[in-house]
Amino acid sequence: MVTAIVIPILFVVFYFIVKRNNASYEQKWKEVGAIQEQVIVSGKLTRYFIEKKKFYHHRYIWSIQLFILDHQQTIKVIFEKPAVSDTPPLDVSTNGTLKCYGQWDGSNFLANRIIVE
Repeated sequence: MVTAIVIPILFVVFYFIVKRNNASYEQKWKEVGAIQEQVIVSGKLTRYFIEKKKFYHHRYIWSIQLFILDHQQTIKVIFEKPAVSDTPPLDVSTNGTLKCYGQWDGSNFLANRIIVE
């Protein structure tokens, strides 16, 4: 008799715990790449890497690494956005000029917005 009451209650409790955790990860996924725009970096794109990374269960993010030549100095720019479709959020080609808005994180530049010129 006790089992008939306790097991369904445990299922309901675990259901709400999982639902709450999924909601928090959903919010974190939506906030990926939300960087304050404090600095502008611009230069010529020398090379880039685009990959789709798994974030949580069925949620993915686009991770784009750009290497920009600015006054004889190569800057690594990291641009991440939630993957809402199968196409990358940025269409770039080498030797193009980019303007990146974001902030520094050590030797890397974290970009919130990129404009292809």
